[in-house]
Amino acid sequence: MTKQLANLVKIAKQKLDTQEKSLLRNQTLIARKYADIDSINIQIATIPIPSSGSFSAYQSQKDSIQAYLYEIHEIQIQIGILKQEQEYIKQQIRIAHLEHEKTLYLYNQAKDAQTIENNKKEVKQLDEVTIMLHTRQKHVK
Repeated sequence: MTKQLANLVKIAKQKLDTQEKSLLRNQTLIARKYADIDSINIQIATIPIPSSGSFSAYQSQKDSIQAYLYEIHEIQIQIGILKQEQEYIKQQIRIAHLEHEKTLYLYNQAKDAQTIENNKKEVKQLDEVTIMLHTRQKHVK
């Protein structure tokens, strides 16, 4: 029984570890998305705004800035989706943690019960050995 429970504890721990790895991957993706936004903001900051010249040059630079802003908006949408996934993963981690704790508790209870049973058997065997030795000593005298 304890062997089966030990296997269940291992499985529950593996599920918990898998969820924690998923959370780390998700957080890494979110950090990368923010880094992408930062790099786009740097690119926007380096675009020179013409103070004189043709309107088409100004319009061209305005369009490129708009394209960058659109890209930032798309990345922010992706970050929102990743944050929703992160909340779901956190819920799954809570569930996996509870399952792991439950199976660990049951395993420890079974292990303690088995230890008590083994101790009772050992005491009984020692009593039997003592009785046999005592009986043998009576017969030898």
